[in-house]
Amino acid sequence: MSLQVSIIEDDFTLAQFLQKKINELESYQCSKSFFTLNEFLLTNEPTDILLLDINLPGTNGIDAIPIILNKYPNIYIIMNSIKDDVDTIYKCLEFGALGYIDKQSFNDNIFEVLESVKNGGAYMTPKIARKIFTSFKKPKMPNLSSREQEVVNGILDGLTYLQIANKYFITIDTVRSHIKNIYKKLSINSKAQLFKLYSN
Repeated sequence: MSLQVSIIEDDFTLAQFLQKKINELESYQCSKSFFTLNEFLLTNEPTDILLLDINLPGTNGIDAIPIILNKYPNIYIIMNSIKDDVDTIYKCLEFGALGYIDKQSFNDNIFEVLESVKNGGAYMTPKIARKIFTSFKKPKMPNLSSREQEVVNGILDGLTYLQIANKYFITIDTVRSHIKNIYKKLSINSKAQLFKLYSN
C-alpha cells in the first residue's frame, strides 16, 4: 500500500516537478499539490506525509505547522524551502516538522527523506545538518537580550544588515542600534572582534 504524499508549494512548476518525482517512487503516491495552507485544510485530502514550503501566500509554512498538526496529529511534515538559516530550521523542528530539505537537494535526497520519515526517523539534507551542527559552536552571551543574540547570529551567518532587518521585520536603523548596544555590552568595536570573540 502506497503512502499518500501532499505538497503545499506556491510555485506551480516546482509543485508539478515534485509531484512527478514522488510518483516515480515505489510505495509513494502524490495526487495533489496545494498553493496555500487554507486550500490544503479545506480539501481534507488523506495525507501521510506533507512537503511544506515556508514562503507561502497567507499563513507561512512555519506558522502552518502547529495548525496542520492540530487537525492531523499523525501527519509527517517535511519542510522543503530555500530558507536555510539556523533560526528558521530550529523553529520548524521545534513546532513539529520531522524533516528539512533545502530545495536544491530535493532531487538527490527525496527517496531517502521519505523512507527515513516513514520508518520513524527524522531527516535533514547534509547542507541543513551542517548548519545545525555549526550553530552549536556559537556561545550564548548571557548579558545579551534575545533580539541582540539573534542579530549576532545573523552577523555570524554572514547576513548583511538589510538581510537581518528583513529576517526579523525591523528597520536597518534598529539593527544598527542593536549592534551598537552589542558592541558596548561585549566591550568590542568591530565585526572582526565579534567574530574573534565567538571563535574562542
